[in-house]
Amino acid sequence: MQGSITKRKDGRWQGTVEIPTLDGKRKRKYVYARTRPECRRKLNALIEEIENSGFYNLTKATFLEYAEKWLNTYCVNLSPTTIAGYRRDIYTYAAPYIGQAKIAKILPIHIQEMINDFAKTHSEKSCRSLLVTVRSVFKYAVLNKSIKTNPCIGIVIPRDIESYKYYIYSEEEYNALLQYVKGTREEIPILLAGLCGMRASEIMALTWNDIDFEKCTINIRKANVYVNGQVIEKNTKTRNSYRQIVAPKYVIDRLSLYKSVGYVYPKKDGTAEHGGNFGRRFARILKRAGLPHTRFHDLRHFNATMMLKYGISDKEAAERLGHSDINMTKKYQHILSNMKNKAADVLNNIVNNSDVNSDVKVSQNR
Repeated sequence: MQGSITKRKDGRWQGTVEIPTLDGKRKRKYVYARTRPECRRKLNALIEEIENSGFYNLTKATFLEYAEKWLNTYCVNLSPTTIAGYRRDIYTYAAPYIGQAKIAKILPIHIQEMINDFAKTHSEKSCRSLLVTVRSVFKYAVLNKSIKTNPCIGIVIPRDIESYKYYIYSEEEYNALLQYVKGTREEIPILLAGLCGMRASEIMALTWNDIDFEKCTINIRKANVYVNGQVIEKNTKTRNSYRQIVAPKYVIDRLSLYKSVGYVYPKKDGTAEHGGNFGRRFARILKRAGLPHTRFHDLRHFNATMMLKYGISDKEAAERLGHSDINMTKKYQHILSNMKNKAADVLNNIVNNSDVNSDVKVSQNR
């Protein structure tokens, strides 16, 4: 923080320092002296007082005011989905507990009470997400000297939270599902998730130009996500998610029956679909088919489990699934640049390849 010194018409010296405020405006503070050196000393003392009292005197700001400053300063270059997640954590989850509290008055016990109460109705994953977001806001406050310590340090996530119980389909159940949707457009995402390990957002962004039917490869470059009431196209989840995979021949043969232009699985009007819509549609398909309930995302778990079962290495499976960390792949296996043909061949043997070129029928599952 810097200030300026000028000489007034009355002969005195004036020191001025501008202080940014939360609303983006600036306010000024002044010091006066008979001589320039004295004015400089007073101005330096004022600047030191302001800096020691907190980042631009924001110790009087509420948590929500400070969080908004953090979002607008530190998060501007993040993806829209990441920012939307932060805003949900702050304005939907944290606000009822600490939103109007002064940032400098919030103690660890207040954060622990918030997490304990939040855990009664939310998953452990949601609790961790909330804590990470709130901790980042306070880290910003510490960095800018508004508070001395981060009250989120040492907070414990309750361990008695019932976590989601995965239901991973067997080969028989997956084949039964494929048979039920065969010849309908709903077959497309189920093939891509179960036999290629693609995320729902990646499937919804996939275009026919991304598929090389001669080389049996699929280029995964983008993801369609739902943010603030609209579908937007973004880069894949991580750098490793940007990849090319060799697809099982069965998948390529089936997809060739639907080959068109634009998105591989669009809405009926040809515009971009998003995974949340298909997730709900998928649940209805399972119910009508009389099959056990599982999330659409769990077909990625099925894909990873099949690769583990048939001896595909963790590294190769991670590359195929688009994971940067093999440990994440291991969590999926109880989840893939360039996939070797061996993996594609193994996955190809999972399904019944008879009648692969049967006619496509009009979807009755939409």
